Amino acid sequence: MVFLFAIAIVDVERHARDFMEAAKKFQLYFLGLQREDQPTKAEMLRKEIATVEEELKMKSEIIKNQERLIQGWRKDLSDQLVKHNTELERV
Repeated sequence: MVFLFAIAIVDVERHARDFMEAAKKFQLYFLGLQREDQPTKAEMLRKEIATVEEELKMKSEIIKNQERLIQGWRKDLSDQLVKHNTELERV
């Protein structure tokens, strides 16, 4: 009886060890897959550069629109100045 119990313990230990080895192999496999899915530093930098370039393009458009508005206001103010000077000359 003690002999069978000892065999059963050894058998359980062997299965536990086999299970742990298989678990380690799976863990290494999944870690490898995870690393493959992560972009490289160069890819991350390219993506960041593209994002910054897009942001720069968008902000340049906003600046152009603001410059057009300012030019329009300057023209309006210049026209008003001429108009007021003309009225002052008549008085």
